[in-house]
Amino acid sequence: MALLRPLRLTHVLWSFGVYLVVWVAISISILHVLDVDYHSTFSSILPSKNHAVSNSLHRHRKPKQSVDQEYAAYYNFTQCYRQVDYGLLDSIVPTVVCQSSKSSPQSTTITHLTSLGWNDGSRWQNFALDFSSAPVVSSIRNASEEGGHHDPRYRLTSSRLRCQCDLSPNASSFLVEKFFPSNDTSMSWQCDDSSILPPAPPVVVVKPTALLVARKDDHNPFFQLAATLNAWALLKHLQIDSTTTQLFVLDDGEPMPTDVLMQTLLAPRHPVTYGRDVVGQTIAFHQAVFLPFEFAGPLVEHLNDEQLCHDSRLVADFRADVFRAFGLPLVPHSTTFNATTGDKRDCIITIVSRRDYGGRRIARMWLNEHEMVLKMQAKYPMCTVQSVDFATKTMAEQIQLVAASRVVVGMHGAGMANVMFASPNTFVVEIFPLSTFRYGYRNLCQYLGLEYVEFRDGADTPWPESHKFIPEADWFKTFDLIMNVVLNDNERVKYDARQHVQRKIHRQHILDMEFD
Repeated sequence: MALLRPLRLTHVLWSFGVYLVVWVAISISILHVLDVDYHSTFSSILPSKNHAVSNSLHRHRKPKQSVDQEYAAYYNFTQCYRQVDYGLLDSIVPTVVCQSSKSSPQSTTITHLTSLGWNDGSRWQNFALDFSSAPVVSSIRNASEEGGHHDPRYRLTSSRLRCQCDLSPNASSFLVEKFFPSNDTSMSWQCDDSSILPPAPPVVVVKPTALLVARKDDHNPFFQLAATLNAWALLKHLQIDSTTTQLFVLDDGEPMPTDVLMQTLLAPRHPVTYGRDVVGQTIAFHQAVFLPFEFAGPLVEHLNDEQLCHDSRLVADFRADVFRAFGLPLVPHSTTFNATTGDKRDCIITIVSRRDYGGRRIARMWLNEHEMVLKMQAKYPMCTVQSVDFATKTMAEQIQLVAASRVVVGMHGAGMANVMFASPNTFVVEIFPLSTFRYGYRNLCQYLGLEYVEFRDGADTPWPESHKFIPEADWFKTFDLIMNVVLNDNERVKYDARQHVQRKIHRQHILDMEFD
């Protein structure tokens, strides 16, 4: 018995020690999880020199911030800010690539305006464009021939550009290669004309600052909208007054509604001059800006990948300027619509319809669109459901129609570019063929804070038509969820809460990827 007592006492002491160590370890772990400053909590039992070190570390710790606060603090240093926001303007580097060593009223100056979004913008002084010969890359006779191989741009000729300055080596390869393409590798141009004006008329002298654009996909509203955004951003950087400018669309394409958008926004004081108006002439310019090509910039930066950027003040400001230019109000929709007391004009559901036109066959049509429009109208009589073919509308009408719509639905296609003009709190539903993955309109909705929904259910016809038939049950399984949020305050609160959580997760992901 005498031998057992010391063993029991030793056992108790060891057990107590183990429990104490485990308790301290668990306590510290809990304090870590709760982000409590346990250094100061246990400062009384730490040696004095360690106490001083812990205080020093504590003073240099970053103050605790919410994810939204931290994201706002770091946003101007993110890739998103540089790629799709005002960082794009900050990245523009003016570089003089052609300047005369002689002082002459006819001397040409060319300033290259490259950026992270494009490499072909430039500003020119004192030069001329010779259109006495104007071969087209790939012309068409009517809209039925329009397609991927159509290219209305004029080819580069040896006499196309008339300028007088010392051109930097290789500058000719990037300044106008997208404006005046050439399949002749030996074709080049130099600014070595003795005079910028040809020896024989006719010559047209342009006094306003000329905005020069050449369209490749002239029938595609999305790419023309992208070109307009690029042009607006560049002119904003250059601080050029729109009352002093004139727009020149120097290709062989047809006038399009998006030309009206660019002209109203960027050069409202003068009519648009088209390439067909100047063929056979030489046009002399005092000041001109070659605008960035349509296949560049924020809207086409991430067409084929997952875009992480959810914010763009640049794109939002562009939308606001468009509304100001057209004299239209940009009014956010209320978060929900009161089905009992509300006006049907405040609950418009717009279907962006894709239809054959001008003899051209259109792919990706919603085959039972008319039937589903009738069923949506019957199920939601408090709203107005309408199908719209934007190809038959003016630019101002397109903007007004989309801005008034609380829900916009459409098959993936160029007509969905009009979601650029959707009012805040609009739901956008993009219908895809199962095998099509493009992210341009989702990205645009993210930049503008719109509510984006991707829809893929239903049966597709074979490629390349890729039309879609959507059974009633499949459609309303998604559409009813959207309308439940539109029509019910409680559902909207829950929806916004989920969106807020997703936004915080996304922002934390950006911070974790780009910053330590």
